[in-house]
Amino acid sequence: MKNILDIGSRHWKGEMKLPWGLAESLSRLVTQLELAKPATLPNLRLGRTLLLTCDFSGQHAGASYESFSFLLADLDECGPWNGLRAEVRRRILTDRRRMSFKGMNDYRRRRALLPFLRAANVIPGLTFTVALKKGLGVPPELAAAEGACLPQPFNSWSSATLRKLVLVSHLGALLVGGLSAKGQDLWWIIDEDDIAANEQRIRDVTSLVARITSAYLGHEMGKLTFGTTACDNGDLFIEDMAAISDLVAGAVSEVAGLDITRRISKVRIPLRGHVSRKTLNILGWLGNEVLTPLRKLAFLVDRGDAEGRIRIRGMDLSVENSS
Repeated sequence: MKNILDIGSRHWKGEMKLPWGLAESLSRLVTQLELAKPATLPNLRLGRTLLLTCDFSGQHAGASYESFSFLLADLDECGPWNGLRAEVRRRILTDRRRMSFKGMNDYRRRRALLPFLRAANVIPGLTFTVALKKGLGVPPELAAAEGACLPQPFNSWSSATLRKLVLVSHLGALLVGGLSAKGQDLWWIIDEDDIAANEQRIRDVTSLVARITSAYLGHEMGKLTFGTTACDNGDLFIEDMAAISDLVAGAVSEVAGLDITRRISKVRIPLRGHVSRKTLNILGWLGNEVLTPLRKLAFLVDRGDAEGRIRIRGMDLSVENSS
């Protein structure tokens, strides 16, 4: 096995090209976190293929924050996780049902949640989540789209869907740019929603994602393959990897309106009674400080002052007695 857990060197490429101001601020914060705590990030530059899954939550009208969650992993080293998650399915999820945040209202999924998450700890990778206050500015590409400067296929897209696509593309590209190496192939998987509703949209999105990703890279990568969870070959490997992003996005969206950002004081806002049981369990997993191959980061982006300047803070996801 590759030395996924090495902590003697920096793994975030802070000197990459950063075409979006928010991405530059996030990159700077990640750099600071890694300098303060070298074990913050995994080393993903040794594998031949990276797998990136993403999901989002909080797009409904009642939410004050929308969350975008990504999982970037070394695909070649996911064998141990594949065995563990298959065992969870053999023992609990025997009918092939999909794990999802919204689907936690049935007994089997609730019973499988913690074993499923604990199995995910052996994935050599990083969960990277950004909770964005609604109403903040958007990347330059979206402003360009309003001037009909994006490729023709996107002219018929709704502004909400296009905005989501561009945000997902920029944040995912930032993550890939920061942790990838020259020559690596990238599989980028997204859920089957309005962004990738059909084959034509997938082709259009692939071109846009490739263009935005290349804007962040300081090196040449190998082949980019963009697809949906429909790419799963029947063993639910892709479905289960994507489900991790789905679970994290849902939990972070639920707590984003609460003040759980990192602070010096050890006093914590009690979450019991304010968030769902499933979110408590997911946060307990996210906030566990035991070093595992899967590292976890989450950030809150909102307005920091009366003049509307953007503020970015790391989220403290530790929860006592969450299991």
